[in-house]
Amino acid sequence: MVQLGRVIERLGALADHIRVEQPPPREPVPDWLADRLIYTVGMSREDVAALDLQQAVDLWADFRSSPR
Repeated sequence: MVQLGRVIERLGALADHIRVEQPPPREPVPDWLADRLIYTVGMSREDVAALDLQQAVDLWADFRSSPR
């Protein structure tokens, strides 16, 4: 047990300077926008679920600005 404690202390000292950066939290796509992308644009639910808010807004803006 003493040796294990020493190993843990040593690993802690070696890893003390390592910092893991957390990605910013992903903002969910609002229901109204998800519905528009699914029912109006024609995207699949799976594709919409994989989007972050900025991607969803960009896709909706592209759709709205393109002539039909």
